[in-house]
Amino acid sequence: MKKRIRSIAGLAGLGLAMCVHAAEPPKDTTWTLSTDDTVLTMTVARGTIDLISLRHPVQKWNWVSAPCQVPMPGVQVGKPYKALKWEFREATEDRTNGHQVTLRFTCADPALELKSIWQALPGPGPVENWVGIENKSGGDVTFSTGAAAAEVLLAADAAVTLHRAEKTAVGEGKVHQDTIGPNSRFSTGADIIPLIILGVGTRHGAYLGFEWELGGFRVSSQEEPQRMTASVHPITENVTRANGELFRIPSVYYGVYQGDIDDGSNRFKRWFWNHKITRSLHDNQNEPWVEVCMADIGGKGNAGITGKTPQSAYDRLASTGAECVKMDFWDGSGKCWYTDRDWMFRPEIWPNGFDYASKAHKAGLKASLYMGGTYKDCDLTTVAGRDAELEAVLGRYDKGWFDMWRTDLYTAPKEPMPQTYQGVTNFLYIQDYLIKNRPGYRYENCCNGGKYKGFAVCRRMTFCTMNDVDNTAWKTRTTYYSNTYAINPVQLKSDLGPAETASDLRTDMLGSILTWPADNPVYRQHVALYKARQRPILRGCNVYHILPMADGTNWDGLQFHNPDLDQGSVFLFKPSAKAADGDAKLIKLKGLDRKATYSLTFQDRTGLDGAKTGAQLMDDGIVVSQMTGDRASEIIWIDGPAARKTRK
Repeated sequence: MKKRIRSIAGLAGLGLAMCVHAAEPPKDTTWTLSTDDTVLTMTVARGTIDLISLRHPVQKWNWVSAPCQVPMPGVQVGKPYKALKWEFREATEDRTNGHQVTLRFTCADPALELKSIWQALPGPGPVENWVGIENKSGGDVTFSTGAAAAEVLLAADAAVTLHRAEKTAVGEGKVHQDTIGPNSRFSTGADIIPLIILGVGTRHGAYLGFEWELGGFRVSSQEEPQRMTASVHPITENVTRANGELFRIPSVYYGVYQGDIDDGSNRFKRWFWNHKITRSLHDNQNEPWVEVCMADIGGKGNAGITGKTPQSAYDRLASTGAECVKMDFWDGSGKCWYTDRDWMFRPEIWPNGFDYASKAHKAGLKASLYMGGTYKDCDLTTVAGRDAELEAVLGRYDKGWFDMWRTDLYTAPKEPMPQTYQGVTNFLYIQDYLIKNRPGYRYENCCNGGKYKGFAVCRRMTFCTMNDVDNTAWKTRTTYYSNTYAINPVQLKSDLGPAETASDLRTDMLGSILTWPADNPVYRQHVALYKARQRPILRGCNVYHILPMADGTNWDGLQFHNPDLDQGSVFLFKPSAKAADGDAKLIKLKGLDRKATYSLTFQDRTGLDGAKTGAQLMDDGIVVSQMTGDRASEIIWIDGPAARKTRK
C-alpha cells in the first residue's frame, strides 16, 4: 500500500502542466489570455514576466497602471535572502480547454527549472497563474518567503472600495469594506477568505485571489489613492526541497468585472463552480446531501449511538427526508468511539462490529464519520505521517465504515490540517488520492467552525462547517452573508441544530444543511422544499446581498438566482417585532433581465403572488408585508420565462 502511495507522491496536488516542448520563441514575446470577463496581457523580456494589461473586454479600462514584474522566487542562503538570475528558455501553448501558456525558465546557481503556467478557461472568471520549481541542484534548496506570489501596480478611474470577508469560526460573520484613501495600508492574514475585491462603485472593479489555506494580501495606495499596489503572500515560511523535488507556489487569480461587488463575486464563483469545485458535487444533482446528526429524534448529538442502536432509529431518520447521518466520536460510554486516536471502535460498545454505516445504508442513508485528530497522532508535516494517515483512511473506507470523512482541527499534538506549508500540502495530497481513487468518497470539512475556507479546500470538500454557533439562526445568517461573497453557498453548511420553526429551517436552506434529529411537519415540509426547489437553485447560483447583514432584530435576507435554470429565490427574515421597518418592507432585487417578465410565488403569503418585469423588480421593487411578530420569515420563488416553459 505504502509503495503504491509513494509512486504518485510527486504528482497529486501539484497541478503542474505537462507540455510538449516547442521551438524556442524570440526572447521578447507577448501573450494575451482572455475569459468572458478578463483580458490579461503579459510579456517576457530580460528573463522576467511583466504584466502589461488587465482589462474587461467591454469596459477596456486597464487596471495595470504600468508594466509590473511578476515576482520570481528567491532562495535562502544562511539567513539572507538571495535573488536569483532566471533565464527564459521557451514557451508552449495549449488551446484544448481555453488557453494555457507555459513559460519555462532556468537558473544556473543553484540549478533550478521553473514553469509559470497561465490559464484562461472558457466562460466568466479570472486568469489563473501557478508556478512549479524543480530542484536540479544536487542538494537541498530552501525557498524563501521573501518574494510574493503576485504584485500588481493598479490604477482605478474613481474612488476604490477594498472588500474582503472573514472566514469566521464561531460567532458573527464579518465583512470589511474600506474606501482606499491617500497613503493607505491594509494587510490580511489567514482569517480572511483569500479573495479581495477592489470595487469602483457599481460600475466595475478588479479582484485578486489565491488557492491556499494560509497567508494573505497587502494593499497600499500612493498619495493619489487611485494608484495602488496589491500583493499576494500565500507562502508563510521557508520551504526546503531536496534534489529532484518540486516546490509549488499556489495559484493566483487575476480578475476584472463589470457592475458592483456582488457582480464581481458572482462571476468569480461561477468560474469556480464551472471549473474548480469538487466534481462529485458539481456532477451529482442530488448533492449536497441533507445531513442530520445521528441520534434519536429530539436529541442534540449522538452520545447514545452504539452497536445496540436499532435499525429503526436509522429508518425513522430516513423517513423524514434526510439523506445522510453524521456521527461524531461519542460511543455511549462518554468516551471516544476509538481508543488513543487509533480510529478503532470499542468491541464492548459495538459487539457486532462497527455497523454504523451498514445500518445507515440499509435505511437508504449515506454515512458521515467524524475522525478528529490525526491517526495515532501522526505528524502530517512528514511524508511518513501523510502515508500512515492515508492508509488508515483508505482501509476504513474500504471496509464500508463511512461515505464521507469528517475532519476537524486540533492543536495537540499535531493539527490534522497543519498550519504549515508542508502540512497543508500533505493533507491536500491525502484528499486528492481519495477523490481520484475512490469515486464514492466525499469530504466534510469540519474546520474548527470554519477556520479552513480557502479555495484549495473548497476544490476538495463537499461542504464545510460554517459556524460553530449551532443554536442561533441570525448568527448563522451573518456567516452566510459574509462567506457567500467568495464561496458558493452550496458548500456552506448550516450547523443550526433546532429544526422546529420555519425561521430556523429557512436559515438552513441558504446553503447545505445539518440539523439535530427532528420529525415534525415543518421539518418534513422544508426538507422536501429544499430538495425540490432550493438545492437546484443553489447549484451554480448567483448571490445578491439585497439587505444588510443580520443583527438579530432588523430585516435581513439574500437573493439567489441560477442563470442555467432561469429560477431564483429570495429568503427574508424579520427576527424581532422591534424591527425598525416594522412588518412591511420594500425589497429591490438584482441581477435580472430588465425586459423579461418574472412570476413571483410566495411560500406563505400567497396573496402577494404576481408577475413583474426585471426592470420593475430591480428599480421599483416589491413590498413584502404581513411579517408580524418575532421570527417572521418568507420565501419568494422566482421563475423567469425559460423556467415557466420547463414547468409547463
